Amino acid sequence: MSFKKDLNNIHDKSYKDLFSTKDAFLSFVNTFVQGEWAGQLEKDKLILSDKSYILSDYEELESDIVYTATIGKDDLIFYVLLELQSSVDHSMPIRLLMYMVELWRDILRNSEKKEIKRKSFRLPAVIPIVLYNGTNKWTSARNFKDIITGSQLFGDNILDFKYILVDINRYSKEYLYEFKNIASAIFLLDQDINAIEFLERLKNIVINFNSLTYEEKLLLKGWIKNTTNNNDIVNMNELVENIFNNEMEVESMVSNASNIFDKFKKEAIKEGLDEGKKEGMKEGMKEGKSELLIKQLIKRFNGLSDFYIENIKKLPEESIELIATNIFDLEKIEDIKKFL
Repeated sequence: MSFKKDLNNIHDKSYKDLFSTKDAFLSFVNTFVQGEWAGQLEKDKLILSDKSYILSDYEELESDIVYTATIGKDDLIFYVLLELQSSVDHSMPIRLLMYMVELWRDILRNSEKKEIKRKSFRLPAVIPIVLYNGTNKWTSARNFKDIITGSQLFGDNILDFKYILVDINRYSKEYLYEFKNIASAIFLLDQDINAIEFLERLKNIVINFNSLTYEEKLLLKGWIKNTTNNNDIVNMNELVENIFNNEMEVESMVSNASNIFDKFKKEAIKEGLDEGKKEGMKEGMKEGKSELLIKQLIKRFNGLSDFYIENIKKLPEESIELIATNIFDLEKIEDIKKFL
């Protein structure tokens, strides 16, 4: 079982809870969003919307986080729409447009008709942001016009906007370590990493992110508990609780946990190779190792499709051993594809 939960809605809810707090949202925008407006946001001029903008044609889709913001001496009002994604969605430009239209429709419904007809009437800006934590490269169109047929022909006569993309796995850990805030801490732990690297980063965060407030540490602790599994190797909830309650001993606690993961991994690899050799003497070395690997993968991921079984049987011996060596670094079954 992976040390991270593999349910997208759990991660989405965890991010929604996190960025529904103004301090965390400001930390995120100020660190990862470029734009003059981002630097002008103030906590006391941010209002989290209590409305969900549900798409009328798709009731299962609703906006994740919407903030109303006021900046400048003229009290310019605008909206920030933050959408959370765990997988690439090529309909994203359409979804964002529909959310924006729903938001504007709500404003128009609550405005007087004579006010709307005035020359001075303006709709508030809506800034769409997509926060993506998937492992595959984000390949969806960023500009709305890019999903319109023949957009080059029509120039400025068609609707267009570009959403902001924050792709968590594209940042280096060195870059994220620079900021030492709640947003960069979460991104460091949510990247596509194994358990030992996760614990090492957690240790560095607890020791070096000294500017985190008590409330932010509670948010971080809650996020970790919501997105990681407890298993027979390490009780992650208990470890996290101990780390945050005993910061002076964090080095030894994380070191012990990392050693447990490392020892478990090495013993499992050795056992797997030894059993593979035994079966290989009966059926041939390659066949024995492939059969054992298939059994291990079935046990690890609670099943294995015929597609993977057939392709694993076709692999050369060195590729089978490579997968076996890295089996505990595989977060999901699709990660096997890079070896096929």
